[in-house]
Amino acid sequence: MSADPALTRVREWLPTVIADPLLHARFVNSLARMEYVGVRKMVKARRSEALDCDGLQHLIEEAGHALRLKRAALALAAEAPETIETFAEEHTLAGEAAEAYLQEVDHACEELLAALPDAVRAEANYLLSSVAIEVRAAAFYPLYEEALRIAEAPFSVRPILRDEDRHLAEVSERLRAQLGSDADSTLARALAAEAPAFARWEAAMCAAIGSRSVPVGRRCAD
Repeated sequence: MSADPALTRVREWLPTVIADPLLHARFVNSLARMEYVGVRKMVKARRSEALDCDGLQHLIEEAGHALRLKRAALALAAEAPETIETFAEEHTLAGEAAEAYLQEVDHACEELLAALPDAVRAEANYLLSSVAIEVRAAAFYPLYEEALRIAEAPFSVRPILRDEDRHLAEVSERLRAQLGSDADSTLARALAAEAPAFARWEAAMCAAIGSRSVPVGRRCAD
């Protein structure tokens, strides 16, 4: 995934976003919205009889990520906190596109698992979509952390990255236990569906940056 063109473009525009505190605040608020939507989907998808202590811990940690990012966004927008008060589109940077990315991955995984019995499909979809999104997070957050460090930004996403790496290992193991010999091929198809969804999020983000008349690279101005 490190050679993913969309990730290369993210690396190119991250410094521009980070350099503008209010723009950066909206971006971080979008990330917080994504973490919140992930929590919401987990609560809806996971049945009580399938939710163990690790699953509950995962849910709590993802909610913690949303809170950590929201607080970071508020700190960045300290002079105008009302501009990022909620997760509404006007308070985020391409927030609708960020949520649409998660929904698209979820629906793609749901289609891949359509043949499974109803009793196990929801849990399998949670696991498959979680792995696909955690793989992306494991590629994105190091890029973002590097950009934050170079810019000497006042916060870090290292704690989130540590959690996401652990979540990826946990849900990957559970996915293999759930799908058996079909796990790897099904995951490959899920990742193939996730890549264009992420590219659409990146394009929407790039367009949002340009629409705010921020001086960006040629790719975002196109």
